[in-house]
Amino acid sequence: MLVRWLLMVPFVGQLLRVSWLLFWDGRVFPLLKILPLAAFLYVLSPIDLLRDFRLGIGQLDDVLVAGVLLTLFVVLSPRRIVSEHIHGRKDDDGPDPINGRFRYLDED
Repeated sequence: MLVRWLLMVPFVGQLLRVSWLLFWDGRVFPLLKILPLAAFLYVLSPIDLLRDFRLGIGQLDDVLVAGVLLTLFVVLSPRRIVSEHIHGRKDDDGPDPINGRFRYLDED
């Protein structure tokens, strides 16, 4: 069980990084940016789905709700823009064309 949680750590880091980059990207629909704001406010708010009566259990709902909201934000964002931020490059339609001339050589 602990191994499964440890394997998710890189995913969580990448989710936070991509969400941060998408939030500041002007090409993402502004109304969609309410999702990461709601996740941030939910984590800070004293209102929880599960009461914080024990250390760890009460914070679990904060992590789950924030994770769902951030995942939804990334999934609903334009796929091309998400791909740019994940891979660190612009995702064009293909490789750049090579300009030049073509000619046949006679085999005489």
